Amino acid sequence: MTKGRIVKEVVLWIFALFLALVCLRSGWLKVTGNIFWVRDFHRWGYPDWFRIVVGIAELTSMVLLLVPRFAGYGASLFAVVMLGAIYTHATHNESSRLPFNLFLLTLSLIIAFTRRPTFLKKLQKSENVS
Repeated sequence: MTKGRIVKEVVLWIFALFLALVCLRSGWLKVTGNIFWVRDFHRWGYPDWFRIVVGIAELTSMVLLLVPRFAGYGASLFAVVMLGAIYTHATHNESSRLPFNLFLLTLSLIIAFTRRPTFLKKLQKSENVS
């Protein structure tokens, strides 16, 4: 392994661990019915079951992010959650919450692209040859 490859792997692991911790915290609080999340989802007009689904998606993302072979899937799932969060905050005049969501989305997309499944890498290479 070259020095550059090692640095890339370390950086990806730092990103993945950070995202996994964020997913664990927010997903657990949503699933267990933390009063702040219950209140926010109600204020945004979302039903309780949706809060639980989002929490389960975040917890699933956390697990997938910790396995390099599946990290691309976990990051993609979390990116979808972040797109929903960005939409929700943007449409409810909560612009102060957007920068962190955009940061998390960016990290998710970096991991999703670099840890994408092998078949997508092969597909991309075959398209570049054509």
